[in-house]
Amino acid sequence: MPDPLEVVAGWLRFQARGCAELGSPFYAALLESAAADLEAGGPVSDALAGFEGESESSALALRLMGAVHRLVLQDRLPQLAPHYPSVGGDGDAAVAWPAFRDALTEYRTEIRQLISRGCQTNEVGRCAALLGGFLEVAHRSRLPLRILEIGASAGLNLRWDSYRYESSEGGWGDDHSPVRFVHFFDVPPPLDRTAEVVERKGCDVEPIDATSDDGALSLRSFIWADQLGRLSRLDGAIEIARGMPVKVERVDAATFVERELDVPRPGVATIVYHSVFIQYLAEGVRRRISAAIGQAASRAIPDAPVHHLTMEPDAGRFEIRLDDELLATSQAHGTGVRWLARS
Repeated sequence: MPDPLEVVAGWLRFQARGCAELGSPFYAALLESAAADLEAGGPVSDALAGFEGESESSALALRLMGAVHRLVLQDRLPQLAPHYPSVGGDGDAAVAWPAFRDALTEYRTEIRQLISRGCQTNEVGRCAALLGGFLEVAHRSRLPLRILEIGASAGLNLRWDSYRYESSEGGWGDDHSPVRFVHFFDVPPPLDRTAEVVERKGCDVEPIDATSDDGALSLRSFIWADQLGRLSRLDGAIEIARGMPVKVERVDAATFVERELDVPRPGVATIVYHSVFIQYLAEGVRRRISAAIGQAASRAIPDAPVHHLTMEPDAGRFEIRLDDELLATSQAHGTGVRWLARS
């Protein structure tokens, strides 16, 4: 049997590498220090004690970072804040580490409670990766869209058509949107297309109200503290959400999909979609979702098509698929979109 501490330390180092690859040297360095501290039996070991039985996909490393970041955003860690870029700090991880370590001791009980709440993110950047899929369905069907997002978190990606997308070949969306995607496309999808969303719903087992102070704080805490562009886009999406109510229902994804697809909806193209979500589901739940979508698609008529749009990891990259057709690839946060489909 592997040593549980070594396993968790491995998770921290794996996430550190991911942060480094995705442009967060600050978090990469802090997580490397956290892994070493865990192995040495320091405060990180105490903070994460009891979580060793979780799976690798539980995002324990990001839950640790989010818990500390939340306290920084609340202005409760004055020794750490000068080094957190999200609050104007210098991003010096080496200097920040001792204060980070001290915070785990001083706020041990609260940090452990925050870690136990799980990782709840709503990465708005993934809309740039999904955009081409939505436009493709609208283009093929010539119908308005009914969009159903599972694992929707705060529902910010349900408002994808209120954002602005720009590439060297043109743009799409609201010119005045506070959420702008610039330099996200290596090879953009066709942007000379229109799409109208006439119905939008989402579900999550633990939805967040992004328009509440606590909800906004939770979402901001899980953004990596040295990625200010992501923070800015999140803040813009929250601003839009306050003026554009969308319900995210507290229900499991399989039940939601089965119910919503039970009766055909003529006159709209229905899209069930998700991004970096399916890995968190048990195999039985995945099968129920797949079966419900497959059955609905098989009985669909031309005036009521049903589609499945996904952005999920596969062999080191993120693939955007429409009904299992590979449309594009991207990086985890929606950057580096490379459109592959023939139009």
